[in-house]
Amino acid sequence: MIFFIIIPIILIIVLTTFYKIFQNCHKKNKQSINYSRELSTEKNNPIELGLMYLKGDGVSQNYQKALEYFEKAVALGYVQGLLYKAIIYYEGLGVKSEIQKALSLFEEAAKKGNAKAMLILGNIYSEAYNITQDYTKAHEYYLFAARQGEEEALLNLGLFCLKGIGVSQDYSKARVYFEQAAQKGNISAKKYLAIIYLHGLGIPKDLEKAKEYYELAANQGDREAEYKVALMYWNGEGCEKNILKAKGYFEKAAYQNEVNAQYFIANLYNTGHYVKLDHEKALYFYKKAANQGHVKAQYILGQIYEKGQSTEINMNQAIYWYKQAASQNDMQAQYNLGYLYLTGQTAKINLSQAYEYFKKAAEQGYVLAQFNLGIMYYKGDGVKQDMKKAAQWFTKAAAQNHQKAQFILGQMYLEGKGVAHNLDKGMHLIKLSEKVDHELIQA
Repeated sequence: MIFFIIIPIILIIVLTTFYKIFQNCHKKNKQSINYSRELSTEKNNPIELGLMYLKGDGVSQNYQKALEYFEKAVALGYVQGLLYKAIIYYEGLGVKSEIQKALSLFEEAAKKGNAKAMLILGNIYSEAYNITQDYTKAHEYYLFAARQGEEEALLNLGLFCLKGIGVSQDYSKARVYFEQAAQKGNISAKKYLAIIYLHGLGIPKDLEKAKEYYELAANQGDREAEYKVALMYWNGEGCEKNILKAKGYFEKAAYQNEVNAQYFIANLYNTGHYVKLDHEKALYFYKKAANQGHVKAQYILGQIYEKGQSTEINMNQAIYWYKQAASQNDMQAQYNLGYLYLTGQTAKINLSQAYEYFKKAAEQGYVLAQFNLGIMYYKGDGVKQDMKKAAQWFTKAAAQNHQKAQFILGQMYLEGKGVAHNLDKGMHLIKLSEKVDHELIQA
């Protein structure tokens, strides 16, 4: 009985195994046939083989072999062979760079109707890559390429017309070229169209159209366009105000390293404005923006670490970020550094460093720095005492309604200290400062 049960089971297992083997063999044979077809195609097309060696695609990169195949392609009448030969000689890939030879090959390919060669020649003459700049020739080649529908050529023609490069400035023609490029999906063309409608270049301003083109570019993943359309939704420009959509685009742009979007979204999370307060996220985005050189993000990071906002106080980090911002002439960061060195909230008091940073901020018109420089000269702290210079800085601060500066300067006029004695001027300045309590500063 057991025998009759086991035999059918064994038969089923054997049959199943043979079927699987047959399927695998059939699959391998099919793959082999497809692969041999691919090899056959490649053998008949020297361009494909040349590109494999040029890019190192499935084979070891070998520029010499690539060149051999492209030369074979030229002999067989493939125009693309001329294009790739030209690229090899122009870039000096595995051979000595020969610009004139490359240009001749590009021109030969262009005469035979190769749109890419036309575009490259346009770029070479426009950007003056190893040759004399010639916008007229660049424009001609872009026109040839554009007539064959080359989208980058259409974009460049638009830029020439927009900026008046090699041709008369013509916003209408620029718009037509950008529209043609945009229809082919060119992101930059869409952004330039947005700019044309946003600023009314050659046409009446149309914020709705500007927003439409920015959104088209944003939906193709362009981070700058995401940031621009986010601002338009945020401010209700060219559309109804939509905070939710704006936030979505800001975050998309921020995660793609758009520095202004990172700073904007960091501010939202830091203040809890329209979003749930999240200091951790704020810190994350401030750091992202700061590391890309955003000066305000650098300054705010300095404040966060100095005051321990949502993180531990870290004076080394505070000074680091203040210095980053100060090196970009942020006067608030310069003043804060001056104050930290003046008060010894760094490793130790450093009056010469305090003076340097106060001076940088004061020269940019930062009133507190002007007042503190006045005090340093008045007392001789970190600098040689100089009543004349003290009066000069107090005068600058007083002109910005700094009341303590007005009071001290008033006293200086009454005493003729650093300035000529002037009773009227002294009394006038002291009256201006009457709203604050004062302590006479001892010289």
